[in-house]
Amino acid sequence: MTRNIEDSLRNVHHTQREAGLALGISRWETVLHVVIPEALPGIVTGIVLASGRIFGEAAALIYTAGQSAPALDWGNWNPLSVTSPISIFRQSETLAVHIWKVNSEGTIPDATKVSEGSAAVLLIFILIFNLSARYIGKKLHAKLTSAA
Repeated sequence: MTRNIEDSLRNVHHTQREAGLALGISRWETVLHVVIPEALPGIVTGIVLASGRIFGEAAALIYTAGQSAPALDWGNWNPLSVTSPISIFRQSETLAVHIWKVNSEGTIPDATKVSEGSAAVLLIFILIFNLSARYIGKKLHAKLTSAA
């Protein structure tokens, strides 16, 4: 993501930067009002691509986020307890890791239904995320380029 954003900022032509400075605005205002709006489509693309990889990367998350989320105690509402459903300190797992875990461990009798449901939820979230990103990108493009 960083590389994509950096490339987007570098690809803004130097004449646009010079034009902003020639109009008498400061360097900061040039960056804020000339460079960033011109580079915004590439920045949004980098964010969307990075987010898409986060949704789908299961193998890397197994080792970094862990695969042993503790069972939730729905009667425990202490936000500091790791078994509480409202605790920010408890371990968690992504949907991709959950699908892999359900299919590989075989501890759930209806593992196929659970993994298919989890996969459907994951696909729906990815679809909503991509459609939202596309909608926001179109709105930003229309606003920043004065397109109707």
